[in-house]
Amino acid sequence: MDSEAGGAKLIDVAKRASCSPATVSRVLNGNPTVNEEVRERVLRAARELGYVPNGSARALRSTRTRLVGAIIPTLAHAIYATMVDGLQARLAEKDVSLIINTSTYDIDLEYEQARLLVERGVESIVLVGSLHRPETLALLEQKRVGYVFTYTSDAAEPGAAVGFDNEKAGRTAARYLLDLGHTRLGMIAGITQDNDRAKGRLDGFLKELAAVGIDRAKVPVLEAAYRLDDGRSRMGELMSRPQRPTAVFCGSDILAAGAIKHCHDNGIAVPRDVSVMGFDNLEIAELTSPELTTLEVPARDMGRLAADYILASPLQRRHLRQRELAIRLIVRGSTAPAPAR
Repeated sequence: MDSEAGGAKLIDVAKRASCSPATVSRVLNGNPTVNEEVRERVLRAARELGYVPNGSARALRSTRTRLVGAIIPTLAHAIYATMVDGLQARLAEKDVSLIINTSTYDIDLEYEQARLLVERGVESIVLVGSLHRPETLALLEQKRVGYVFTYTSDAAEPGAAVGFDNEKAGRTAARYLLDLGHTRLGMIAGITQDNDRAKGRLDGFLKELAAVGIDRAKVPVLEAAYRLDDGRSRMGELMSRPQRPTAVFCGSDILAAGAIKHCHDNGIAVPRDVSVMGFDNLEIAELTSPELTTLEVPARDMGRLAADYILASPLQRRHLRQRELAIRLIVRGSTAPAPAR
C-alpha cells in the first residue's frame, strides 16, 4: 500500500529504515510483534520522508471525507473548548465531522497527530498559533490538506489565520495599567518556548512599557504553566521582591486567579496594594474576589470563522484567509489607580 503519487512510497521507508516493506507495514498498522528498536527506526524514516499510507489519499481523490481535524494544546482550559465548540457547531451545519486531538503544547507531538489525521483522511486541519514544526506544514502542503491557524492573525502563505494580534493584546494591557498611574509593573507570563501567543503578549507588554521609558530589565517577568498553583507561587516570588510591583499582568485568568489567592493568603489587598489583570475572560474571572479585570478573547468567533474558511469555495477563501478579530478590555474590581507612595 504505497503513498499517493509523487510522495514517498512504502518501499522508500523500508530502504531508509533498512528493513523489509512487510516490516514497515506491520509497524504502521500497530503490530506489537515488531521490536522497539526497529519500530522507532521505521517511524523515524516515515517522519523524515513525510510518508502517509494512501488509504486517505484514495479517499480524498474519490470523494470528500467530510472530516476536519483540530489539534489544540489542551482541553483543560475553557478557552480552547469554547473555540472548538464554535468550530464544531458551524461544521455540523454542513454535516462535516470534527476529530479533536490535544498536543499538550508539544510541537513534536503535534506533528505526529497531524500525520495521523492526514492518514485518517481529514480535508483540513485547525491549528493553534503560527509556530509549528516545518515538517508539519510541509506534510499538510504535500498532501494538499488545508490548514487554518487560530489565536493568531499571522497566516502562512498556503494557509489561513483567524485570530488576534497577541503583541497588540500585550500592549493594550500595559497601556491600561500605565493609564492608571502604575510605573512598577510585573508580569506572570505563560511558558513562551514553542508558544508564539504567550511570547507575543509578553513582547507587546514590555514594548509598551519601554515606549514610555520603563527599562525592560527592571520589569520582573516570571513564566508559568497555566495552573492556579503556578500563578500563586509566581505571585509570591514577585511580592517578595524588595521593591514589589503595584500592578501585575497575568498571561491567563487562571494565573491571575492564583495570584489573587496568594494575596488573600498573605494579607495583600487587591487592588489597594497591587492591581491584578488577567487574560481570556474565562468564567473564573467573575468568581475571584474582587472580580478580575481581563482581556476578552473572541474564542467562539474564532471557531466559527475558521469553519467558514474551511467550508468556503477556493474563490471565497481568498477573502477569508486572514481575519484579525478585536480583543476587548473588561474592567472589574481587581485593578485600581496606583497607590500613593
